[in-house]
Amino acid sequence: MSDDQQPVVAEITREAHARCLAIGRGTLEAVETLRAELEKNPALGRRAQSAVGAMKIYTTRLENTDVRPALTVTYVYDAPPPEPGLIRIALVSPVRFSGGGTEF
Repeated sequence: MSDDQQPVVAEITREAHARCLAIGRGTLEAVETLRAELEKNPALGRRAQSAVGAMKIYTTRLENTDVRPALTVTYVYDAPPPEPGLIRIALVSPVRFSGGGTEF
C-alpha cells in the first residue's frame, strides 16, 4: 500500500463468527488469518455478481487441513472515498464434496 492510499479495515461479522465457532476445528483461526490478509489485498478471491449496484462481493476458498474442512468465505468490500475501505466477512461455509470433513 502506498502512502497516499487509505488503509483497509476488515472485520468478521457476528453471524460469520458464530458460524466459524459452530464449524469448529480451527475454522475461526483460518478465517482470522484471511481477515488479516484481506487488509493487505482486498480483492483476493473471485468477484461474484451483486444484485445491489456497485457492491463488490468476493468469494474465496480455504483448502482443508488435517483438522478443518475446506471452506468457502464470502465477503463484501466497500471503499467509498475518502473513507478507508471496509471489508465485512459475511458468510463462512464448509465446502461439500471436497474430500473431507463435510458432516457439518
